[in-house]
Amino acid sequence: MGDIEWCGITPEEMIREIETFVQRSKENKYAFQVGLKDVDFEIDADRLELLGFKTPFPGISQAEQALIAGAIHPMEFKEYDDTNHQVLAFDPRPVGYSGFMDCVTHSLALTDKGLFEVGRYPGVGLTEPSKQWQWFIHRRLATPEELHKWQETHQFTAEELLDQIYSAMTGIGD
Repeated sequence: MGDIEWCGITPEEMIREIETFVQRSKENKYAFQVGLKDVDFEIDADRLELLGFKTPFPGISQAEQALIAGAIHPMEFKEYDDTNHQVLAFDPRPVGYSGFMDCVTHSLALTDKGLFEVGRYPGVGLTEPSKQWQWFIHRRLATPEELHKWQETHQFTAEELLDQIYSAMTGIGD
């Protein structure tokens, strides 16, 4: 075992290190999960009617079924810090699961802020005892700049891009 070198730091150095850490966290806030306070949806009333669904949904499972069937589609994600994401494309197919007994479904979302893995799960609200459909950003997979460079090389639509990434992440092709 090697010798451990100890050196003292001044309070000013410690403050600079903390400030650097905080700045890096702000620059890469999507390295960790980010909560969403709201998700706005576009609703396809004709498709809902074909499915036999009506809004408001009586439960989260029916909302999930409507999402998978394409009867509802997320249009905007709103973070707690008031950052808004315009959803360009969303693929409800799961790229993974997490949580207790795999209750959280992870899917891909392409927004004006980049490519994200987004999670959703049935949760219980803190202010009321009813269940709520909770959404969060799990992580950013690509920045808008990275997506732009990739798009220059490959001429895919947003949906085709999500298809390619879904296949790469899951090993499942269409």
